[in-house]
Amino acid sequence: MIFNIIVGFIIPWLCFVAARLPNKIKLALRVFPISSLIAFLLNDFFVKHGFWIVKPIVETNESYSAIPFNLGLYPVWGIFLIYVIERRIWSPIIFICIWSIGITCAEYVLVVMGRVIYDNGWHIAWTLISYIAAFSVVYLYCKFARFEIGISNNDSSSRS
Repeated sequence: MIFNIIVGFIIPWLCFVAARLPNKIKLALRVFPISSLIAFLLNDFFVKHGFWIVKPIVETNESYSAIPFNLGLYPVWGIFLIYVIERRIWSPIIFICIWSIGITCAEYVLVVMGRVIYDNGWHIAWTLISYIAAFSVVYLYCKFARFEIGISNNDSSSRS
């Protein structure tokens, strides 16, 4: 489980802290909840239905091993994705596909290492499709549910 905590939680958040992103706290507050929610929903559903398992296997709840990834890697990857999409002129679908290929490659390394086990016909192509779908939902949420964190209508600059 230490491996999952370091790789799935600590390293992603250290990368986020080290990144020089303008307004990164506001961005994180906007993207983290939906990214993490989708990660939890997908991992819990597919683990429960036997499509994959993340090692080490915790007997009380097989989804526990994915928690560091659900709270670290996936939301941070989503934050960086939205940051790039909002600051570039290319089509969002291009970035979603690039991001999905990148995280699929990272997961493939975990599969080869034996840290993630696929079953019931699941394979790396389904993984790529699931990431494209998940990141598309994150993007659509951030696009259509536009809101600003920490901005008040009583801002002193608007007073006359």
